Amino acid sequence: MIAAIADGLRKSTGRAQQCFDVELHGRDLLGGQVDFMCDQTTNTTSQIKSGKVKAYAVTSKKRVPSLPNLPTLDEEGLKGFEVGIWHGLYAPKGTPKPVIDKLSSALQQSVKDETVRKRFADLGAETMPPERATPEALRKHLKAEIDKWGPLIKKAGVYAD
Repeated sequence: MIAAIADGLRKSTGRAQQCFDVELHGRDLLGGQVDFMCDQTTNTTSQIKSGKVKAYAVTSKKRVPSLPNLPTLDEEGLKGFEVGIWHGLYAPKGTPKPVIDKLSSALQQSVKDETVRKRFADLGAETMPPERATPEALRKHLKAEIDKWGPLIKKAGVYAD
């Protein structure tokens, strides 16, 4: 999916380079094996802050509080461009409801914890409000993401192996 997003970015800027979706790590960029990469701030904030990596923009709708001087792609002229990173907690199909309820309750408590919230913020991420950290909210969010990105992924012909 990153290749499809990067390729759309490339086309919108008129750049000729082709983008590939490969397993990369910050060390590949730092080591000069690749010229650029799209990655989440949880992986790159420290390198950006230290000046080891030149960041051009964030893909979120609003600026990231931990990198306040980094503009959004929308601010840089790619109007409406927004890609957000999110994480979900999953359990195997058939997991008993009491177990799901216990996991959900623990997640609810963690997203309220100020230490957890601060650590996420330091990495350029936000915790979800408790009402969005539920199994039903995750189901709705996942469906919305599939509806949003499915057509782009199909058009690009990019599939998970």
